[in-house]
Amino acid sequence: MKRVIALTCTVIFLYGLSSRAQDEKYSEWYLQREDTEIFVKEFLSDKNKDTVIVVHGGFGANHDYMTDAVRGLENEFHFVFYDQRGGLLSPAKQKDLTFQKNVADLYALIKTMDIRKVKLLCHSMGTLIGMELTRQHPGLVTNLVLTGTVLPRSDSIKSIFSERYEKQVSILLNRPEVVAMKRPYIEKGLDTLKSVDDIRNSPLSHKDLTTFWRINFAAVNIYHIKKHHLLKGGRAYYTPKASIMSETVNWNYDYRKVLNDHAITTIINGAYDFFDFGGEMLHTHLKSYPGIDLHIIPGAGHNSWVDNPPLFREYLRKALLRTAGSR
Repeated sequence: MKRVIALTCTVIFLYGLSSRAQDEKYSEWYLQREDTEIFVKEFLSDKNKDTVIVVHGGFGANHDYMTDAVRGLENEFHFVFYDQRGGLLSPAKQKDLTFQKNVADLYALIKTMDIRKVKLLCHSMGTLIGMELTRQHPGLVTNLVLTGTVLPRSDSIKSIFSERYEKQVSILLNRPEVVAMKRPYIEKGLDTLKSVDDIRNSPLSHKDLTTFWRINFAAVNIYHIKKHHLLKGGRAYYTPKASIMSETVNWNYDYRKVLNDHAITTIINGAYDFFDFGGEMLHTHLKSYPGIDLHIIPGAGHNSWVDNPPLFREYLRKALLRTAGSR
């Protein structure tokens, strides 16, 4: 209660400045939880349209990069983004960073917004949150869209972060086109830089160093490396301590029947998603679950909307509009 009172006082004090944090296109607000507060960004589209809550990856990432995933659909759906607990805009104590509390936050957001039936767009580790919420509250989620998905069946954490996963990450990082793009920076002595003074005396700028980092970041997450400058997130947008939530996940799970029977589920993955090249494991896992639609985007990676925006947008629109009768 003291935290809520303090927050109220701060709001009153900063009332004259608060409007500067807003925009004509969206509203920002906070969902109050017992142990933290969750930052919410709600697009100001027609609220009579179906609400889609966007669940970002991580754990510890920020919602901002996901705004590009829905570009072109803002006038068709009412999108709501939020930073998960432990993220940049929803800080939390380490003891409060658990997977189940993360799932409970999403449920609390849905109930607070008085949404009886919700559509979810989930990415990467956020797909685990969407799948677990659907399991806990069957009938609440109508359309569940998973992209860059964690596999829906697992025996242990090694089933997900396996030797195959590590090999696929290595392939993406060491592709000829990635190596060629990094070579000029290395030839200018990037590997020899140990201090700020070294940078000052080198032909490389601070911006060059950031570009080199972004190439590596993009190499794993997208396929068309020339689009590295379009990839958002990482560094200041990522809170490493929140990754501890992965230790509280029960990695022995099977969500396939839940996804098939209790939601209209669509998976949209890139052919070069580091979790599952070519969707090979997904195709195998989903053979007996015809209610789950699977789309593999050629020449795309983990953030497939960056690689192929038109095709991702087409699949996403169809996924959000699917009805039970079309399954």
